[in-house]
Amino acid sequence: MTVNIELISQTDLADESFYITINGLEPRTRYCVEMYLSDYYCINAPLLLDHDVMWKSTAIFLSDQGGMIDTSQTASISGSYKGISGMGLFFNAKPLKNRKRRLPSSLDRIPLRDRFGVEIKIKLGKDVVAEQNFVRRYMNLGIRYQDIYDKHFQGRLFYDEKLRKAPAVIIVSGSEGRIEKAQNIAQLLSSRGYICLAIAYFGLEELPQNLERIPIECLEEAKDFLYHHPQVDDTKIGIYGRSKGAELVLAGQSILDDVQCLVLNSPSNVIFEGIKGKLNSHSSSWTYLQKELPYQKFQLGNYLLNKFLGKHIPEDSRAQIDVSKIASPLLLLGSDVDEIWDASSAIDDIISHYKGKSILFKKYHETGHMLTVAYQPNHRYRKDWHLLMKESVDSWFATINFFDTHLKNL
Repeated sequence: MTVNIELISQTDLADESFYITINGLEPRTRYCVEMYLSDYYCINAPLLLDHDVMWKSTAIFLSDQGGMIDTSQTASISGSYKGISGMGLFFNAKPLKNRKRRLPSSLDRIPLRDRFGVEIKIKLGKDVVAEQNFVRRYMNLGIRYQDIYDKHFQGRLFYDEKLRKAPAVIIVSGSEGRIEKAQNIAQLLSSRGYICLAIAYFGLEELPQNLERIPIECLEEAKDFLYHHPQVDDTKIGIYGRSKGAELVLAGQSILDDVQCLVLNSPSNVIFEGIKGKLNSHSSSWTYLQKELPYQKFQLGNYLLNKFLGKHIPEDSRAQIDVSKIASPLLLLGSDVDEIWDASSAIDDIISHYKGKSILFKKYHETGHMLTVAYQPNHRYRKDWHLLMKESVDSWFATINFFDTHLKNL
């Protein structure tokens, strides 16, 4: 009998769940199922990880009386995970090597990384009895892209040429700078009916090389670009910011004209000192009209007291972002075990000072600072992987639902 392998999913988008079925096996027999991910970009992996590195996971299954294994119903006996989970193989995949690659310095040389391969191998003992290749996508086939160069930002626009008067989202990532993480999020949102502009505000040629004195005008320019784009509905523009990007968005929107809605992932309620290389810059992260915005200075002693003893460090009131000036609907996502900064308290402070139209928040208890795209492997945290995956799904689809509500009126 021929062994048949299928990947079952509603779509081939990378933020959708899937499971694997294998038919035509010997009944009541142990098989090893191996999953290999090729050319895989993982938003939770180190930025320098070479994209040529293969990812792998394994699981031992016992086929049923009909010679079938279904990862959504058949328990893994051992391997990369145990128990029943359709996404267990994928979420528990790990890179086989820690090989690093130098990052391109110019926008036009940064690859799209818009798809990856999934190879399934079925082994009986040492023999491979079947194998099959599949493709998962961050970006639908109909999506186009265009590199954008402006005075204070560089960006990559993702759009469906067929869209007219479409909602748009600006995506701003964190302290890694560049565009890779923002691009990954933009590709997925563009595949769900948005025109998306992923922006880099430092770390590329002709942009500041460090996270210091970044003009918040970069947000104004990005919004202006979308406002005048012929396919964009200029009354339906939102912004997504994560980590340091959430700080930038909150600070910017407290000064600049409002957009239709904001999603802030792992936010800060204060402006922190900039970063120069691996050291504090002795200057603000952000400027407006060429003047530094007031900032909270980094003090090693206070950092250590907070990090290891949990001591609360008073905030410099001058560095607090004036949230009362923001009218846009807000979605706040964060963790009460954030290892980078106290996102949970930041959310509380933002809520207490917000006077706008509507505000929603979600707090998580396992994942920490890296709340990103649904189902993507996250080995940063030594926690129950089921809970990590659940939080990634919940936070990601809360983001999509919020944009759908405020930009599509769904």
